Amino acid sequence: MIAMTNDTQKNPQKKRVRRDRREKILQEATNLFGTYGFRGTTLSSVAEAVELTEPGLLHYFPSKVHLLQGVLAYRDEQDGEKYSSLVDLENVSLPEYFHLLEELVAQNEEIPGLVRLFTILVSESIRSDHPSHEYFVERYTRIRAVFGENLFKSDEIKNHPDVIIDELVILIIAVMDGLQIQWLLDPENVDMAKSFTLFSKIVVGYLEK
Repeated sequence: MIAMTNDTQKNPQKKRVRRDRREKILQEATNLFGTYGFRGTTLSSVAEAVELTEPGLLHYFPSKVHLLQGVLAYRDEQDGEKYSSLVDLENVSLPEYFHLLEELVAQNEEIPGLVRLFTILVSESIRSDHPSHEYFVERYTRIRAVFGENLFKSDEIKNHPDVIIDELVILIIAVMDGLQIQWLLDPENVDMAKSFTLFSKIVVGYLEK
């Protein structure tokens, strides 16, 4: 009976340690994938970064593909609060909506490691045999649907004779991703937030005519 009590008391601590270690693995793997890509990152390098043996790392993630999937889910979790504000839009004006997008771009400047990871993995995953190919296909499909649903609430867009919402959504995402590439290559001379704010003003001005 005492042994059962002790085990019960220890379990929460063990679960917390395991959760903390898993978090550390995902953080380090994010940095390494973001620097070297999926193919250039080895399990041994991740294990070394978190002071584990490779078999110890495999106890948390059975393969490099599982680790990549964990990192992608971790990134989406980190972005969850930012994207939720876009998903839950109700009765927001067109300028306010684009201002939310501007804030999202500005926030991404604070997490260069995750932005680098995203950009590298997107480029790698263009190949259909890449482990994250289906993930990014599904992700872009989902994001286009969310953006399209929100923009459809705008009377300025719905009633504009020269604008097709699906095409506008593709353009917005292309500008956001393209700015990330230029910023990663030359952060001293590329200001993502200011450039996207200019883009927003141009689009909103055109749509409100």
